[in-house]
Amino acid sequence: MKTTILALPMALHAACVSSGPESQLGKQEPRRIEMSRTSDCVFHSTISGFDALDDRYVVLFAMGSRKAYLAEIAGGCFDMSHQSALAAVDGDGNGQICGFGRDSVAYRRMGMVENCRILALEQLSEERRIELGVGSPQKKPKNDDKKEEKKDDPK
Repeated sequence: MKTTILALPMALHAACVSSGPESQLGKQEPRRIEMSRTSDCVFHSTISGFDALDDRYVVLFAMGSRKAYLAEIAGGCFDMSHQSALAAVDGDGNGQICGFGRDSVAYRRMGMVENCRILALEQLSEERRIELGVGSPQKKPKNDDKKEEKKDDPK
């Protein structure tokens, strides 16, 4: 009888450990990114690409990838980091995507359109881009470089 009593508490202890937070070691907490400015704007027509950091933060690229803007997205939008296309929606019709108002990002997921409101928008400096792991901006070619390319071109 003593072995049965000892075995039962050991089994209960094992069940408690396996269902606790230790069983979720493989899952990562969503990262929290501190934004310094949240009311920057970018012209809607200049947005040319995006890089979803996770389901809460997406980087919008403007003017090629020379300018980058970090957008914080309202919760409830899932699988954004696996999307190949994303649209910036100018909700208030002023020609800009801002960190306030009714502007959003939208994407197609499982046959439906997900429309996710932008809560904050921050233009990223080069240091901030590096900190977030977003590539450096492409350098705009100078006029001297264009002249050299034409000289080397046998046309």
